[in-house]
Amino acid sequence: MLQLMKKEILTTAWVHLVALAMGVGLAAVCLFEPDNAVFMAMFTYIMYTHLVFNQCRFAAVNRPDNLLLNSLPVTRRQVVVAKYAYVFLSAVLYAAYLSLLLAALSLFGVRLTMPAHILWLMMAATGVLYHILLMPLSYMSPRYGTWVSMALYLAILILPQRLGKGNAGSAIAAFLARVGALLNAWTGPALLVVVVIALAAMSVRISQNIYRRAEF
Repeated sequence: MLQLMKKEILTTAWVHLVALAMGVGLAAVCLFEPDNAVFMAMFTYIMYTHLVFNQCRFAAVNRPDNLLLNSLPVTRRQVVVAKYAYVFLSAVLYAAYLSLLLAALSLFGVRLTMPAHILWLMMAATGVLYHILLMPLSYMSPRYGTWVSMALYLAILILPQRLGKGNAGSAIAAFLARVGALLNAWTGPALLVVVVIALAAMSVRISQNIYRRAEF
């Protein structure tokens, strides 16, 4: 299964290089707008998650890729688990990258509305939940994945412009701060982890059942 994950990393390496550059750009913007750092970090993180999902969506039911994978000494169950493990690992590591970046920027006056480890938990949970909800669509039908992907892409492009008007930006920042406060107690993270694990198990099972019956 590690080889399957390595294949995913190699075929999507450009996404991670772009994500590193996005982090550098985020750092520059945060220095000019220190009060909106958490909101901009969340937006950058969602953009990255969207890119990762898009790449995995294409490969999930791509005929040439799957003909090759099914000729290897691996089971279909392992193919699905490897893809989930890859997207979950990407979500967790990029959340850590952005959280450490903002923690370093806080030394230069960038305001964090929550501790860095809470910010990491919130972003990582957002990315994992994103993949949990959308990955089964990738196995169900490329058409569904395309529609959802396009809708999310338009939302990512349009919403920040709308949210930046009036007091919406500060309202979202306040909402994120409230979520961070809830996660600062041990009950919040514990409940979140339990819910994410349960949903992840359901999502993987659904995708495995769909992929097991697929014909390539």
